[in-house]
Amino acid sequence: MAKILLVGSVMMDLILRCERAPKPSESVLGHGYSNAPGGKGSNAAVAARRAGAEVSAYATIGKDPNGEYLLNKWTEAGIDTKHVIEKEGENSGFVAITLEDNGQNRLIIFPGANMKTPPDQLDEAFKDPFDAVLLQFEIPFETNKRAIEIANEKGIITVLDAGPAQKYDLEGLPPVTILSPNETETEALVGIYPKDQDSAREAAKKLQERNGAKYVVLKMGERGSYLYGEGYDEMVPPFKIKAVDPTAAGDAFTGVLANAFVDTGDLREAARIANAAGALTCLKLGAQPSLPTKEEIDAFLAEQK
Repeated sequence: MAKILLVGSVMMDLILRCERAPKPSESVLGHGYSNAPGGKGSNAAVAARRAGAEVSAYATIGKDPNGEYLLNKWTEAGIDTKHVIEKEGENSGFVAITLEDNGQNRLIIFPGANMKTPPDQLDEAFKDPFDAVLLQFEIPFETNKRAIEIANEKGIITVLDAGPAQKYDLEGLPPVTILSPNETETEALVGIYPKDQDSAREAAKKLQERNGAKYVVLKMGERGSYLYGEGYDEMVPPFKIKAVDPTAAGDAFTGVLANAFVDTGDLREAARIANAAGALTCLKLGAQPSLPTKEEIDAFLAEQK
């Protein structure tokens, strides 16, 4: 069983369902809203846990009702929360999501207490043995940097989900094992939108140059994923599904990729399993409620043969 440490974010999601998103200065009628636990880090951690990993979290929440709810949801999911920090006077992270009837989603992210996650308590969290560390851009740069430094010293796999989309000092981070942005995040980092294998290769080379990552794994939505580095230069085909809500599909991919890579040591097979997890996540509403279990992933893959 893979042992994974999340160093990352946790958010409360507000999902607003509507026929279409409003244009500037326009009002539209919605037809439903709901809350669900989310955040790129938390989604990936829960995905890894449901895929069979043993998961611990190093994260920060506010001492507020949302924080209490999110902490309880992690406990229910079987995630070790002993290293979660509660901050008085801070709001827990929050995400407002418009979900259109065609499956298109738009997110506004308010990191809140996540940006108070300190680097100086990481040594305590790393006293436990881990096989892999999950990271994202929704916590302070210095915390990501320190986590990668410690992991590299200990020979632990690091998986950096390069989102949300933004310019980021990849050169300032130590090299990671797997750097994994989606298409818009890739474009924000290197100015290339990966629409096919040629453009994906060009973008991956630039990403590897910027950080020195061992592997680059691009999440390309309906095109599947792309692997680059250490002899890899290939597309991993997607699974065709009719999406209901793509929220957290990329996070599911990242968490399951980390778990499967630890289990198999085969990046191609790990990406195939992660593609399946991402596809299954699109079939249900919400972020964490839609994340598939190991049994669901195995059954889905068995149907594809």
